[in-house]
Amino acid sequence: MSDSESSVGMLPTTDGLQDGEMGQKFKDNCLRITSPVSPVKFYCCYVVIMVLAVAIVALSVALSVRKTEPVPMETAYAVCPRDWIGFGNKCFYFSEYTSNWTFSQDSCMALEAQLARFDNMEELNFLRRYKGTFDYWIGLHRESLEDPWIWTDSTAYNNLLPIRGVEKHAYLNSNAIKSARIYADRRWICSKTNSYTLKCQNPI
Repeated sequence: MSDSESSVGMLPTTDGLQDGEMGQKFKDNCLRITSPVSPVKFYCCYVVIMVLAVAIVALSVALSVRKTEPVPMETAYAVCPRDWIGFGNKCFYFSEYTSNWTFSQDSCMALEAQLARFDNMEELNFLRRYKGTFDYWIGLHRESLEDPWIWTDSTAYNNLLPIRGVEKHAYLNSNAIKSARIYADRRWICSKTNSYTLKCQNPI
């Protein structure tokens, strides 16, 4: 074989070049499919996933600890009995029936209460607002016209408002506190300290 022929045999052909370029393109395509585009992006995604996983675990632990925390035995929530209305530290009961002052007081005592007592203007305004247009017996009374007004527990009335009239037993109407004879029939209001409680027990 001559030198010229051997030189020609060593030169790459056009088909050989095309095959090489196609092989390189195929290799590049395979790398794009099988390897991440950017190690930095992969690392960022990994960090975000780890942070979210840690946050979820921490939240789950916090919620489980909160649910299993024992409730102190002293924890109590004050409520009024059914059909009573709470205001401040008192519960009030508004009757739907009428009777005299003595029967009204006895009815309140049967409910472990007394005819209504108010100690400030807030309580008085509440009673006025809630009672509507009816007149109600309250717990003020006196032994005679010369004696001071007292509550059913014998404590003195603080004269928050003057009591109109010359009788011995007081009732509340829409405009004022008035006095009437003991045997007059009216609705009544009972009151007692808001001491009913619902106590929480420690979980076993």
